[in-house]
Amino acid sequence: MNSEEVISQLCDVIGTDSVITDNKEREYFSMDVFDIDEVADLVIQPSSKDQISDALKILSKSDYEIIPRGGGMSYTGGYTPSTKRSAIIDTSLLNQIIEINPDDMYITVEAGCTWKKIYEALKPMGLRLPFFGTNSGSMATVGGGLSNGALFFGTGKYGSAADNVLGMEIIIADGTLIKTGQNAFADAKPHHRTYGPDTTGLFCHDAGSLGIKVQATFPLIYWPKCLGYLSFAYKSLDDAVAALSSISKSGLTEECYVLDPSSAGNLTDVSNVDGAKSVIKVLKEQSSLIEGFKEAFKMAFTGRDVIPEDAYSLHMVISNHSQDALRYDLKEATLIARKDNGESIPNTVPKATRADPFPPMNGILGHAGERWAALNAKVPHSDALKVNQEIIRLMDRYKDRMEACGVWYTLLNIGIQQHSYSIEPVLRWLDEWTELHKRTAESSFLSGFEEPKPNIEARELVYEIREEIIGYFASIGAASNQIGRAYDYMGYLYKPSKDLLMNIKSNVDPKNKMNTGALGISEDFWNDHKKI
Repeated sequence: MNSEEVISQLCDVIGTDSVITDNKEREYFSMDVFDIDEVADLVIQPSSKDQISDALKILSKSDYEIIPRGGGMSYTGGYTPSTKRSAIIDTSLLNQIIEINPDDMYITVEAGCTWKKIYEALKPMGLRLPFFGTNSGSMATVGGGLSNGALFFGTGKYGSAADNVLGMEIIIADGTLIKTGQNAFADAKPHHRTYGPDTTGLFCHDAGSLGIKVQATFPLIYWPKCLGYLSFAYKSLDDAVAALSSISKSGLTEECYVLDPSSAGNLTDVSNVDGAKSVIKVLKEQSSLIEGFKEAFKMAFTGRDVIPEDAYSLHMVISNHSQDALRYDLKEATLIARKDNGESIPNTVPKATRADPFPPMNGILGHAGERWAALNAKVPHSDALKVNQEIIRLMDRYKDRMEACGVWYTLLNIGIQQHSYSIEPVLRWLDEWTELHKRTAESSFLSGFEEPKPNIEARELVYEIREEIIGYFASIGAASNQIGRAYDYMGYLYKPSKDLLMNIKSNVDPKNKMNTGALGISEDFWNDHKKI
């Protein structure tokens, strides 16, 4: 079929208004936070899983590549087309909460639902998800998070989104609906994940290369009655990493993370209007009015300057169901943090972050209006310091060139449950904003800056450094979230495991049309594998 025939048939099944052909709009949907490659020929916005199924039945008979897109917060080419002959399926209109079942403690949502929407629906009921979202959760969606390893809120105790999902519904390339978990059985409630082989896990972290997620079910937990916050400063990276590792392994925290000294500029400033709102939210979050006034008062008078200059800072959120239990956990965490020369500092950072977990997405740009490109390595605790040091050594080799064109970096370390350690270097530079930046950040935020001029030299250097870091992560067998098109996942995979995955891919997507290039399954890789 030619383009006109494809568009005509799509308009018939999902409506003319749901098929986007305008060039500027197609360009917007084709870019992620970091980059753009080709502009997709068309973008469609179905509003139901039946419409997605009907659209895929048409597209699977064409020569279009099919690219799922969630909230648009990828920074690793998760949905950036590698060919113009692509159709982007924007799932943001599949955003309904289907069922909240407090008796059986689960929630079922459409995949375009944001983490913020779920949080706000459950909070008045005294319920929440164990892992309940990413920092970008006001825009990031459930489908994108399950496809790309979403981390942060609750990760210290409960892991990632994929560690918590009970089941999914996925539509594969030919329009067939696949169900996983207990939902795959007749007359069953979706309350359990693993009855037989874990097919739910199969579709997690696939970067959308195995199908389009349209629905997901998660377990619920009761909101902890008591929350506590701790922050500590460290003079050296060695001490900060050792402390975070010990805290993470203790299992005491819902979140625990370390910011490097360069991150201070990106922290919440409680002296401005937005910061004042955070103080008020802290007041409301506390279990008692007296505790609320105490915490809000302390926060209001510390401001942003809570971290000593040149210090690494460790931040924790600890929860429990009684004040006595919480006090015990806080005491234990304090003892652990101090063993590695930690100095107690005001807990403004974790407190403000938790009080307003899903603010408007001004963080798509940095505190100085800069663009950024993040990378991620999940490593064993015993490798955490070595990997941090190697990243710093690598950056030092580029120091002169980075300074010459205005590139700098920050490091974020996160504890994942008790068994894994996440390291996230973020490259930052001043450069012209893309349409995605301009549409995502609030106009009031953007008005505080003069848009930077194009900085092609910095952009090219970021590409170069990024590729070297990705190569280093691959050489040590590190895991990464947001694999997208940035990480050559298949290129480093154990061959029998690679063959198994390719057999599965061939079954659900026999023409390699679904997000071609993600996971390293490019057209060339696909053709070479078929010859073997």
